[in-house]
Amino acid sequence: MKALNKLLKNKRTLIFIDFEGTQFTHEIIAWGAIKVNIDENGNIINTYPGFHVYINTDSKIGSVVTKMTGIDKVVLEKHGVDFIEAIAKFVEYVGEELQNVLLLTFGSNDLRMFHDTMLKFNLQEDNTARQICKAMVDFMAFIGQYIRDSQGNNYSLTNYLKIFKIEPYGKSHDPLNDSIDLLNLYKAFINSPEIVTNEYLKLISNLKILPDPIKKTVTKLCNGENVTSEEFKNYVKTFLS
Repeated sequence: MKALNKLLKNKRTLIFIDFEGTQFTHEIIAWGAIKVNIDENGNIINTYPGFHVYINTDSKIGSVVTKMTGIDKVVLEKHGVDFIEAIAKFVEYVGEELQNVLLLTFGSNDLRMFHDTMLKFNLQEDNTARQICKAMVDFMAFIGQYIRDSQGNNYSLTNYLKIFKIEPYGKSHDPLNDSIDLLNLYKAFINSPEIVTNEYLKLISNLKILPDPIKKTVTKLCNGENVTSEEFKNYVKTFLS
């Protein structure tokens, strides 16, 4: 797919990442990732063990976050490192220059969380932190061009997996598990062109902004019916009458 190749920018290393953050300040308190190598067509040829680190914060962790993630002050006091050390551990995990990799997220919130945490630690001029921001790509925005619900909204990660009949990996809101789910969604998108095609047909047939003659034509075509040029002209005439 040309659009996917454009997204991947000829990179051969992808890292699927996810963050969990505090409820109110959006600081990162847990960081998960899983690294893969791909061929020239985006197919995965090698998968590495995952990455997971807890990150200390002096900000309050909201009860909603603790309920979803199981992360509280006790967990961070026992297992957490500071954000600068977490970045160093991640760079070590990446194992190559950051400009040679893409970091795939699900949604734009991860970039915002990373940016907010950068600001707290005064790392906005730090070259490594800036490179991490620059390498992030929103896979939800990409897949949302082809698969959305009947109202035109993006699905959640869990519901995207359901479309491809994939069970979530482990408990959700664990950043490594969610990174693996994102990896599995990417693989399914690559390996299931028929599902993608069918979902895209649904998407374009549900578009609200098409002029009526075009919508009628598209709907019939998406339903496997033929439309002649004369029929289309009649749709236009009726619309304009």
